[in-house]
Amino acid sequence: MRAPNDREFVERFAEVTGGRRPTSYVEGWEQFIQFCEEGYDDNLDEYWFDLSIRNAIERLLTDERLSGFPQMKWVRERIEAADERFRAVLSEQPTPGRSERSWWEAYLPAWVGPELAAELRDTYGIRVEVRES
Repeated sequence: MRAPNDREFVERFAEVTGGRRPTSYVEGWEQFIQFCEEGYDDNLDEYWFDLSIRNAIERLLTDERLSGFPQMKWVRERIEAADERFRAVLSEQPTPGRSERSWWEAYLPAWVGPELAAELRDTYGIRVEVRES
């Protein structure tokens, strides 16, 4: 049996994701993390929306239609490295009412921009460091 080539992988990936490429997920997650490292500077709804890419990534990482492709190793390695960066910016305390969720949804960044900091205070009663980018 021959190994699947890159084109077959990209085609299958696009089939699973509705047309997106592996790099769009990896780079999207890395970009979101960079925003968080700088102090996420948008509102709470946008934060949850932007964070939802990690849920999509988790579905891809566990999708049986992609598991046989050796190219997923590259995807996994990049996501694992990005996950470590994201864990480094998260607070140590879980967000009230979210502790049963996936680790990336259960914790919020320890520092954010002023708008999100105000919403976190008003919504969850938690205070985080304000960093203006």
